[in-house]
Amino acid sequence: MTQKKKFKDFESALNRLEEITELLESGENPLEKSIDLYTEGLEIAKFCTQKLSEAEKKIRIIAETRGLLVEEDFETEVENDAG
Repeated sequence: MTQKKKFKDFESALNRLEEITELLESGENPLEKSIDLYTEGLEIAKFCTQKLSEAEKKIRIIAETRGLLVEEDFETEVENDAG
């Protein structure tokens, strides 16, 4: 059974998610352990998504001009490494 772990910050959750990814990609775990890791990974991904959403909201609030709230889209520009 997976141990529910509460992460205090985004970075520690992301680090654990990377560990889980490596463990699953190795293919060295028994099926039950892989299922437990996958389930834990889903929970962590949900936590990370929530934290990113909260950060995006804070960025929108901070983008204030002349006392009026200016809502700007959070840029998620993807750069192409081919160039």
